[in-house]
Amino acid sequence: MTNHPNYRVSVEIILKNQNKILLTKRSELASVAPGVWNVPAGKVKFHEIPLEAALREVQEETSMAVPSLTEIHIRTFEGHSASEPIYRLIYTYIADVTEAQLANFRLNDEHSEYVWVSKEEINDIRFDSLLQAFRDILNTKIFNTPS
Repeated sequence: MTNHPNYRVSVEIILKNQNKILLTKRSELASVAPGVWNVPAGKVKFHEIPLEAALREVQEETSMAVPSLTEIHIRTFEGHSASEPIYRLIYTYIADVTEAQLANFRLNDEHSEYVWVSKEEINDIRFDSLLQAFRDILNTKIFNTPS
């Protein structure tokens, strides 16, 4: 049996408002993925199920409480962090965000920027850090266009 000490179950949450999705940029000082654009995301803690983790991550990273999320995809990821391999099982969720929820929006200190992007803007060069597998999810399940 292969041992994968850097294995984690993670969640990522696509927040949608008026046909745009929220992208957040990790702070350059962040210990994990500094300077990387992504959606709110994080690990599932030992005592949580993925849905609970996703709701918690939205609250922690954006200060918004979303009442419900819909699971739209599950995938695996294998990559490298510094010099060691990493392995992830990633649950992807989506939520429509209302104007009332947006009134509470505030990024936490893990992030330095945010932007709401349309399907036309998602391929802008400044978002090159988005993984192709995630772009495929956006194109096929959110924006309904071929990748």
